[in-house]
Amino acid sequence: MNDLTGMTPEELRDFSTELGEKSFRGGQIFSWIHQHGSESFTDMTTLSKELRRKLESKATLQAPEVIDVTESGETASRKFLFRLTDGMKIESVFLPDGKRRTVCLSSQVGCPLDCKFCATAKMGLFRNLTSGEIVGQLLAVGREIGKRITNVVFMGMGEPMLNYDNVIKAASIIHHPEGLNIGSRKITISTVGMANRIRQYADEGHPFKLALSLNAADDVLRDRLMPINTKHNLEACISALDHYSERTGKRFTVEYVLMAGTNDRPEDATRLAGILKRLDCKLNLIPYNPISGEPFKRPNRDQLKRFYELIYSAKRTVTVRWSQGKDINAACGQLHAENQRKNFRKVKSKSIGSQ
Repeated sequence: MNDLTGMTPEELRDFSTELGEKSFRGGQIFSWIHQHGSESFTDMTTLSKELRRKLESKATLQAPEVIDVTESGETASRKFLFRLTDGMKIESVFLPDGKRRTVCLSSQVGCPLDCKFCATAKMGLFRNLTSGEIVGQLLAVGREIGKRITNVVFMGMGEPMLNYDNVIKAASIIHHPEGLNIGSRKITISTVGMANRIRQYADEGHPFKLALSLNAADDVLRDRLMPINTKHNLEACISALDHYSERTGKRFTVEYVLMAGTNDRPEDATRLAGILKRLDCKLNLIPYNPISGEPFKRPNRDQLKRFYELIYSAKRTVTVRWSQGKDINAACGQLHAENQRKNFRKVKSKSIGSQ
């Protein structure tokens, strides 16, 4: 069965032709899914009954099932727990801020990268999400909220650049003017530093914003906190980011999760300031959000201020980002969902080995 949620208008036009219909019907189907939020083919009343019967027999709209919504008592953020068609579970987060309504999307069921300060890393990797499962999260949140989503960040469960093709396709569908029409500058794709993918992303000229999760300013500490650094070290990441700036002419964002006593020492600030001076970027400082079983500590405001003042000497835009949803484990680094692993070992091995 073809999942139409993850198809582009062009693919839907081709699919309509394969069904013996005019190609423009594909555009209508795309509009029904993404502009009108249709959850079934029977809702698509501009299509003939015959076409709707064909779609029922040959296609599906595999929207993830919302099985729980938890609202923060501190902010208006909401965490969504989804069940996928194979029973796997993922989480995404709705983050309102004035007129801005952001959804943080997951790109994988779990994550294989083992960042020590991240709850998702404790899951390991089960599999990549399809483009339809990624877009489906956004559609489901939009239906639940009942208001237009203005911003999308690929910063949920998983490493987006390890599911590169599906993430780029999903972002393109979300951005498409015939669908949700969310501006490219309001869509951000994050990475822990897959240098080869950053270069590919730049060379392919994608319009979406880029964010790098840095979190340490020297290789020894970054190796310990983020084992992927042993493959894509700081110099490789910096070189790839320079390439991105040269090819696109765009600024990117560096994310730095600040952990008291771990990466907030004066020497860390000095090294980070040196890196920032080399890059055309802005910096988001994110106070660490605690997860169970890990020794890392959230900085207090004095510690944060001290680090901020040392970094500010780099003469870059520096923003402190206080994550929403900390009280419901929905903040940066806290997403986690319980899944059964026994049926997914082969998928996991294939997914990691193919990168």
